[in-house]
Amino acid sequence: MKKKLIGLLILLFIYVISMLVGILSFYLMNDNINVILKIFIADSIATVVVWIFGIFLKTASIYDPYWSIQTPAIMLSLMFYYNNFSVGSILYFIVVMYWSIRLTGNFIITFDDIRYIDWRYVDIKKKTGKFYQIVNLLGINLMPTVLVFLASIPAFLYVVNYVEFSFIHIIGFVVMIIATTIELISDLNMHKFHKIRNSRSEIINLGLWKYSRHPNYLGEIMFWYGVLFVYWFSNFNEWYIIFGAIGINLLFVSISIPLAERKMAIYKDNFEEYKRSRRMLIPIPFKSKADYK
Repeated sequence: MKKKLIGLLILLFIYVISMLVGILSFYLMNDNINVILKIFIADSIATVVVWIFGIFLKTASIYDPYWSIQTPAIMLSLMFYYNNFSVGSILYFIVVMYWSIRLTGNFIITFDDIRYIDWRYVDIKKKTGKFYQIVNLLGINLMPTVLVFLASIPAFLYVVNYVEFSFIHIIGFVVMIIATTIELISDLNMHKFHKIRNSRSEIINLGLWKYSRHPNYLGEIMFWYGVLFVYWFSNFNEWYIIFGAIGINLLFVSISIPLAERKMAIYKDNFEEYKRSRRMLIPIPFKSKADYK
């Protein structure tokens, strides 16, 4: 417990420093620069600070919580910067915070040691050798920052442009809430499974995991489409803002899920049969054996 507390305090220090550097970078930039570009540059600089601390501590997993704090931190900063505390902005921020607290809380629960390194990063380090730190910066740190930033643009524009609240925005908020709740339930199912399983080779068969191999990823994908819908319902002409949610969708389906399933296939019992027995994302039971294919 002491090691965990010290590790969390170190992480808090790192993230406070990175955010302060990011905010300072934002204020030092020329006012003529587009505000979204300024946010992106400041966000990227803050990410580089996290990466540097990761090099010093010899773990790329220092970056892991950044995914969940990036959007609400920037959104709240913009609300103060533009003095925009409208009903819509506050509701938007509250729902984003629900998602952030869920994801950050799950990280804290599973966190044990500041030296922990995600197995995926270990594999990447073995494959890239002397180029690892470059891959670490560009792939492990900056790529997720860019994807989350792109997916968060609708929330940032909502604040920057003083969008007037409309009840149609509630559709997006509801999608975000349902998505986060799916993730929360998936977390609780997984934590319960870890307590009752007999061995690491067992496959979870509780709650949403009975019908979906990755209900947590389903919730994450849905959440970013919800973020998109809130703003897009009032600004359909700004079509470019769809790429963030689509990018995160592709990240999970094309990279995260295949990586996880290749890993599980090594040590999980009857994994191929398990894959045929439930859907990858949507937790809807198969109707027949023919549907397994």
